[in-house]
Amino acid sequence: MARTAITITALGTAGASPSGVAVAAQLTDGNSFPWAPSRHLFVANAAATPLTVTVQTPATVGPQARAVADATYTVAASTNRLLPALGTEFRRPSDGAVWVNYSGAAASVTVSVLDM
Repeated sequence: MARTAITITALGTAGASPSGVAVAAQLTDGNSFPWAPSRHLFVANAAATPLTVTVQTPATVGPQARAVADATYTVAASTNRLLPALGTEFRRPSDGAVWVNYSGAAASVTVSVLDM
C-alpha cells in the first residue's frame, strides 16, 4: 500500500478542533502531507500503549552527503501531542511532502495537519 495523504486544515480566526478533522493514522505504511513552514502535525493516541512518531528527513549535508537524522516524538498512551513546525530538511525533493511513520501503538491513533 502507499502512504495515505492527510488533508490540511487551515486555522482561521475561529480556530478548529484537531479531533474534529482527524483521520486514522496509517500505522502500516505511514502518512504524508505537503510541507509548509506553518504546518503542525497533531497526534491523538487513544491506545493503551505509547506511540513513537518518526518524521523522515531526506536531507543531507556537506560534500560527503551525510544524512540528517530523522526526528522522533513520543506520544504517551491516552494523550495528544502537537508537533513543532518542521523545517525544510523534512521536505522531500521529489514531491515536497513530509513523510510520517508510526510505531508502538496497534490502533486508536488519529492525526491532523494544522496550518497555523
